[in-house]
Amino acid sequence: MPQRLFEPTDAAGVAAVLQSAAADRLAVTVRGGGTKSPTQGPAEVVLSTTRLTAAVDHVAGDLVATAPAGATLDAVNTVLQRERQWLPLDPPRSSRATIGGIIATNDSGPRRHRHGTPRDLIIGIEIALVNGRTAKAGGRVVKNVAGYDLSKLLCGSLGSLAVITSATFKLSPLAPHSQTLVATVTSIRQLGDLALAVAAVPVAPTAIELQSSPHRLLIRFETTEQSARRQTELVSAICVKHGATCAVVSGRAEADAWRAHEARIFGADGTILKVAVLPTDVADVLDRISTMAAERSVEHDVIGRAALGIILLRISGDLSAQSAIVTELRLDATARRGTAVLLSAPAALQHDVGRWGPATDAAPLMRAVKQQFDPQNTLNPGVGVWES
Repeated sequence: MPQRLFEPTDAAGVAAVLQSAAADRLAVTVRGGGTKSPTQGPAEVVLSTTRLTAAVDHVAGDLVATAPAGATLDAVNTVLQRERQWLPLDPPRSSRATIGGIIATNDSGPRRHRHGTPRDLIIGIEIALVNGRTAKAGGRVVKNVAGYDLSKLLCGSLGSLAVITSATFKLSPLAPHSQTLVATVTSIRQLGDLALAVAAVPVAPTAIELQSSPHRLLIRFETTEQSARRQTELVSAICVKHGATCAVVSGRAEADAWRAHEARIFGADGTILKVAVLPTDVADVLDRISTMAAERSVEHDVIGRAALGIILLRISGDLSAQSAIVTELRLDATARRGTAVLLSAPAALQHDVGRWGPATDAAPLMRAVKQQFDPQNTLNPGVGVWES
């Protein structure tokens, strides 16, 4: 069937579209900036949130702000920066990624090491439901914990429970200075071990990122210039003891280094796999990735939150080789009580291996929640882990 596009401008308009689609038993795809839309089945209705762009409600004295779902992260932070504050999230493609999409995917970037994910920062939410109603939860008070935490439930829900129309977050002050220590080692296995050593040092980096190849850690400090310099010196000494060579970048060179870091995974074509394991297992997993890629002659790039156990792998080349690598890494991650999820992949590969991998014990609970919010499976059918 031909798709129908709806672009409502407020929560009531979103709710009306959902109610009409549910009454006609039409599937709805929810789309924001399109930076991380998962592969899914065909839908008769496309609901775009990009016109949900009401003004940002910024209460600088309380370090909180309410942002519309259709606004991009960069646009929101441009407003917040007038008061030297920001929403400390740095997912890929932040110039296009919308607030609603970032929440729906619980997306984050290198600064997750210090600031966490949307689930850690969100304190209130407004949503539109398939029954035609709107609902709010939480509020502007950072310590508001009364009742069920609907805000956090919607983080990572992939638009399959309700449509997010706005959200309230706790903010952070902008740091007066930033600099990044780049530590280069000779083998990929050293990266995981070095990250653990750095994480054990009594310093407060905003990011500890690995990349390969070349095999590097990028360790970022965002604070006063004096504090950043002292912390960099301390961590540099640890890195040198572990056989690394070190350099420090700031200003434009630092910004270029972080843009290039993101582009390794998100700036090229290919399959993107997110592997989550214990930080102590990172070195073993990196070593396994390097071996498998060499054995199957596939092009690959690796980055990740080194001290948090999160690895992002981009592979390209023969699809059968990619399938084998994804399957083996899933088996390895599952054995370590971790996960390996496809963030992006050709449709044929995703059909072959699935997006999520083996179902977990949480799947029945997820199905029950989905049934309560969306009993007819109107919203984003085909994307949930319970459907794998």
